[in-house]
Amino acid sequence: MEWFVQLIVIGGLVLVGALWIVALFEAGSMPWIGGLILAVLGVGGVMAGIVIELEADAFRTT
Repeated sequence: MEWFVQLIVIGGLVLVGALWIVALFEAGSMPWIGGLILAVLGVGGVMAGIVIELEADAFRTT
């Protein structure tokens, strides 16, 4: 499997798990904060997988 696909899948799984943790625990508790950190890492993984595969001039409008 391609590296960028692995990043997107793993990041998505981490994000879903983290959102469950955030939903199940009281805001401000240690598990909630850990879930929030994992959510940020999951979004970062998904975004990294997407950005790796973009062409250098993907958003150029000239």
